Amino acid sequence: MNGPPNSPLNPRICIVGGGFGGVYSALALAKISILQQWEIVLIDQRDRFGFNPLLYELLSGELDPWEIAPPYLRLLRNWRITFYCDRVQAIDLNARQVQLRDRGPLNYTYLVIALGVESIIPPHPDVLTFRSLADVEKLDAELERLQHHPSLDISIVGAGASGVELACKLSDLLGDRHQIHLIHRGTHLLPQFTPQTRHVAERAIHQRQIRLSLNTSVEGIQRQGDFQLHLKQQDQSFKETSHLVIWTAGTQANPLIYTLPGGDRGQLQVTPELQLTRYPEVFVLGDVAATPFPNTAQVAYQQAPHVAQNIKSYIFQSPLKPFQYKHIGEMLTLGIHNSVVRSFGITMNGRLGHLIRTLTYIQRLPTLKQSLRVFAHRLKRVFRRPSR
Repeated sequence: MNGPPNSPLNPRICIVGGGFGGVYSALALAKISILQQWEIVLIDQRDRFGFNPLLYELLSGELDPWEIAPPYLRLLRNWRITFYCDRVQAIDLNARQVQLRDRGPLNYTYLVIALGVESIIPPHPDVLTFRSLADVEKLDAELERLQHHPSLDISIVGAGASGVELACKLSDLLGDRHQIHLIHRGTHLLPQFTPQTRHVAERAIHQRQIRLSLNTSVEGIQRQGDFQLHLKQQDQSFKETSHLVIWTAGTQANPLIYTLPGGDRGQLQVTPELQLTRYPEVFVLGDVAATPFPNTAQVAYQQAPHVAQNIKSYIFQSPLKPFQYKHIGEMLTLGIHNSVVRSFGITMNGRLGHLIRTLTYIQRLPTLKQSLRVFAHRLKRVFRRPSR
């Protein structure tokens, strides 16, 4: 590939998307001392970072909002990173320019695309999704509105990780007076997980008497007071009434990806070094990069420092390294103070799994300062817990 531009007057690395890939790559770049003269700009339309794997603990009250969703300005304080809370309206790869809604055009020397994916728009506007802090707040408000209902029927569409974790957490939170129905069009839940983890999750669902319907598709949703779900299981169609419907099935790419060369399928073609094909000054990571790896936070977490090092190598005309993913394990929350962790062939669940999962995620929070603050707060809560 061609070398980088010679001595740019205003060297700038622009990162679009403030999720796992964006934040962790910005922090990794800021740690490279040889790039101190380079401006690092992170752009996201939200003002808060979201550590999405712990959203369920936010819903149950096991964690506080500031622990997993700190404002970007606080999170990145004292870091060599400029944060713009703005919407990216367009990216001109030939002009090396990002068009922002409020700030207008922003030129870049190097670009990192980490826009991630969004929830699929459900078939009815009143159906909730569960992928962000705003989604947690909406669900919390609905549960508050329905709190005096003697018996709730809640339907969750999708039995991937998000649907299973949400179903178990809601079951523990609401108690057995309420019925939760988990609807999945596939033949088994958690299709991307190992059989061992799937077995523990199935047992957790059975213990909580969560109704699981496999091979079942949602043909339509109507609402007149309560929701009317039109379901189809194999060749039989039937209707079901629900007070609340949450859609966790499927994702879609950020609309901006479709406007870029090769992004017509929602992903961008990249080299093994995570460079955009035909535009070597652009790096892509996370869900929008067309790679053989799974679209998970764990992959983006590993890609971020790799991209930072490859940008450094490209700037100084050193060989770039292809990204190699190392699968460390898998973790799920399966209720309040209950999780399953499978790593290196060992499965741990229950309170031990919960402890390991919580400590692992606290350690993976973006900055050491944030990790230490959360860890200290967790310890205080443990010691302040009244004895029984």
